[in-house]
Amino acid sequence: MKNKLLLKGMVSFFFIYLLINEEIKAQEPVVQGTVTSTEDGEAIIGATLLLQDDLNSSRGTVTDINGKYSLSVQGPESTMVISSIGYISQTIKVGNRSEINIQLDPEVSELSEVVVTAFGIKREKKALGYSVQEVNTEELTQAREPNVVNSLKGKVAGVHVNPTSGGPGGSSYVVIRGNSSLTGNNQPLYVVDGIPIDNQTLDPASSSSGFDYGDGIGNINPDDIENISVLKGPSAASMYGARGANGVILITTKSGKKGQGIGVEFNSNYTFETPSVNPTFQNTWGGGYDDNYSAFTTETIDGQETLVWPGWLLDQWGGPMDGRPIIYDYARDWGVQPYTAQPTDNIENFYRTGTTSTNTVSVFGGNETSTLRLSFSNMNNKSIVPNNTLDRQTITLRGSHQVSEKLLIDAKINYTRQEGNNRVQNGINYGGLQASLEVMPRSIDLDWLRDHTREDGLMTSFKPSTPYNPYWITEKFKNNDTRDRIIGMARVKYDFTKWLSIQGRTGTDFYTDNRFSMVPQGTPGGSNLNGQVKNTMWRVKEENSDILLTATGDLNSDFNATLSLGANHLNRDQEVVQVSGQNLDIPDLYHINNASLVFPRNSSIQKQMNSVYFQSQLAYRNYLFLDITGRNDWSSTLGLENQSFFYPSVSTSFAFTDYLEIDSPILTFGKFRASYAEAGNDADPYLTQGGYSLSSETFDGMRLATIQSNVPLEDLKNELTTSFELGMDLRFFNNRLGVDFTYYTQSTTNQILPVEISAATGFNTRLINAGEIRNQGLELMINAKILKAGDFTWDLGINGSRNRSEVVSLAPGINSHTLLSGTGTIEARVGQPYGNIVGFAKKRNEDGRILVTELGRWQRADEITVLGNIQPDFLGGITNTFSYKGFVLSGMLDFRLGGQVYSYSKYDQMAKGTGIFTEARDPEDLIVDGLIENADGTFTENDISLLSHQYYASQGPWGGIAETMVIDADYMALRELTFGYNFSKGFLTKTPFVNARLSIVGRNLMYLYRDPEFKLMGISPESAFNSSTAAQGVEARGLPTTRSMGFNLFLTF
Repeated sequence: MKNKLLLKGMVSFFFIYLLINEEIKAQEPVVQGTVTSTEDGEAIIGATLLLQDDLNSSRGTVTDINGKYSLSVQGPESTMVISSIGYISQTIKVGNRSEINIQLDPEVSELSEVVVTAFGIKREKKALGYSVQEVNTEELTQAREPNVVNSLKGKVAGVHVNPTSGGPGGSSYVVIRGNSSLTGNNQPLYVVDGIPIDNQTLDPASSSSGFDYGDGIGNINPDDIENISVLKGPSAASMYGARGANGVILITTKSGKKGQGIGVEFNSNYTFETPSVNPTFQNTWGGGYDDNYSAFTTETIDGQETLVWPGWLLDQWGGPMDGRPIIYDYARDWGVQPYTAQPTDNIENFYRTGTTSTNTVSVFGGNETSTLRLSFSNMNNKSIVPNNTLDRQTITLRGSHQVSEKLLIDAKINYTRQEGNNRVQNGINYGGLQASLEVMPRSIDLDWLRDHTREDGLMTSFKPSTPYNPYWITEKFKNNDTRDRIIGMARVKYDFTKWLSIQGRTGTDFYTDNRFSMVPQGTPGGSNLNGQVKNTMWRVKEENSDILLTATGDLNSDFNATLSLGANHLNRDQEVVQVSGQNLDIPDLYHINNASLVFPRNSSIQKQMNSVYFQSQLAYRNYLFLDITGRNDWSSTLGLENQSFFYPSVSTSFAFTDYLEIDSPILTFGKFRASYAEAGNDADPYLTQGGYSLSSETFDGMRLATIQSNVPLEDLKNELTTSFELGMDLRFFNNRLGVDFTYYTQSTTNQILPVEISAATGFNTRLINAGEIRNQGLELMINAKILKAGDFTWDLGINGSRNRSEVVSLAPGINSHTLLSGTGTIEARVGQPYGNIVGFAKKRNEDGRILVTELGRWQRADEITVLGNIQPDFLGGITNTFSYKGFVLSGMLDFRLGGQVYSYSKYDQMAKGTGIFTEARDPEDLIVDGLIENADGTFTENDISLLSHQYYASQGPWGGIAETMVIDADYMALRELTFGYNFSKGFLTKTPFVNARLSIVGRNLMYLYRDPEFKLMGISPESAFNSSTAAQGVEARGLPTTRSMGFNLFLTF
């Protein structure tokens, strides 16, 4: 309550201050008017107006959301300078006028384009020697997702975005220009208003089980974002040191605008979600083996001979479901049922129509010296899974004040509370929801399972073990989490002179994540039967402080220079306290004190890093630019002799059209750019020292402990990435066509690798610095105004990228390193691309023909081989936007070419006989198209018909053959579609609104192409069980991908 009163007091005080300040200034002569564009007559928001008096001092303001301004003057001799990004500046003498309306001409040159770079510094894009790409707020807030980073998918060249299949609020995999580390983090650094934030996924799901509780970037409210700037390479991100080695995603949030007065913004988004993909099952063959009913017994019930389904049976390799009577031995209360297949929508109907509602309201204001913005957002998601919800509330307060002409203060605080209810377990074990649905016998009606608890308290099912009853999973299991997060920032900037300034900034990212989960009593499976309960509390705090001294100015009429010197301090603390218990004594009391077996867990991690850095910029006649940077980090996680590491960068940009003074109707602007950079990547804490883990067991009254299985590396070094980039930026036909091309190559050495050693040493592995990974690729961006005829325009945006990786070397004598083990293993192999899928293939002769046994059965190859690779060959997106008067239609396609996925859904549907691809079971359909090798070395065409399980299951799961489960991951998807109307200014004059837009929005609407096998199995080629690198090549029975459709309403007044 005290915090709420304090917040209300702060806001009230600030607005009263604004009003009083305006009243004082109103006593001076005032010039007012409107600033509009000569191109379309629309108001220009945020245009800057400066009044210069006789003493050459200045005061200024900016236009409000209606393009209006009001500025006090000192006399008729004052001169007004009006400027806005993208427009040609004007200088106007005030005279005795009190109202001056101004029209600005659009700037057709590329010179005016400004982008956000490291530390939030805005620079002209033509001065940059590296690639930077921006995404604005409108692209993030219409066809949106709960995790804002997913909105970058298909919009930024060279950036691979892939959300996990863990449901709403799940984490996302993001990698820029390929994977560079074998054991470290490959994801970029996220920086919000200059403050790095934590983006880890705490306790991520595995391929076998677990829950996806989301990542850090998923807590950011997209309505608070002004723009996102992606710094793609080490050159662009070099100023962020070791943490920026994988690139940086800069997020700039909204703030009040000087001179804008008080305004209100409201954004409402409501969508419906349904599964976009559903499996197709075979509906002919029932349970059993040997293609008959031998697995069943029979009983005479009510005078009818009735099949009895045994309680151990799951597989569907029996006789046809022909309508004869059947009873399930473990569920006799279901009574006698006709032995028929359930329709496909038996599973589709299990899922419900989900909804997501997001409403954000913000109040913003400002005068000539101060700004303020306060926003509140509420997001409520009801998943397609019954009883699974996600709620998130966000409040953000940001203000700035120009204390004097020299001193500026800026501060922001953001609080987010996120509550997840009944997040669903995924993974390949049959306790997961999707896994249980995929292997459910086709004769089982899910309505029989709605009454999920038997009279004896056990789970209702057709068998006493797995798979779990899906209603038992959604109704009885509990898995709730609450995250409270505060991100704060304070910045002070002091201008000593016009050319020298100093800035200090400090920020905190602090959150707690409290989780409660329980396994209900009566759940099959060992310790599950008597129930389990678990409480977990995560506490993470990251503090960043930096100081930056900057000098800038003209050296002479030709040269302009900027030099920045800075320092940074990072302090990070993380702790987890967990207590889990088994064997609950009192029924239905899910409390840790009710558990007879209790297992505590407590661990903490600390890390510090100190840094100093410099950045120098030199410009010659505004067409030739040179940047040189250097940074030295001291990391607490490295060996004592290696804690300090330095890395430089150099980049240059040459605007050759300016140098050659080209004035052509064809080539409007052109530049070349080049850069070289080195970037470090330090290690996780405590790899340089040994440690112990306390056990719950005791000996002679004392607690036992186990030593870690890895030999630490005392002189551990940082990984080092060396990057080289070339690029070209061209604009044609008065900026109607733009082409941006980039070539890059980067190599990462000193990989931190665990190497197996003899168990006789008492350890399993030891750490070494060895190995090299190389990435090289191309990026292309095309923006074109295809047509402009009267009120109609057609804009086209295309981006594409190709990345090629190679594992150049590992440790001496080691040719492969396992990234993820399984039937289909993900590994790094010397001389091969990063992320090969390896496993056993079907045995073949030299001509590629399949070899079978003398019984006509599949054979497994003698050795494992490369079956595919998890990385795409090409990524891209195509955006078309059509505008006519106030109507806007926009659609985006994104695509992936190349790469494969190992599918556990196919594994299951093939092992259990439920997949549609197992339906053909006539004898002639069950003959392997292969050769039998004779004793004399000759071959005979196989003509032996197999049983269905021998033909289908044995060519994959039962035969240990991974090849069958590897599927091409190519796709093209209709990712976004919006159709909206921007209400005209004339119409809005009759309303209290300044701007209004109503849109119909759609997201993840459909696949225009994907491998037919994915369609049959009802899964997405983008499915991944967590946000780690190796997980992107493994589909592990996650939740279905959803399509969303709804509307968006945006208002300002």
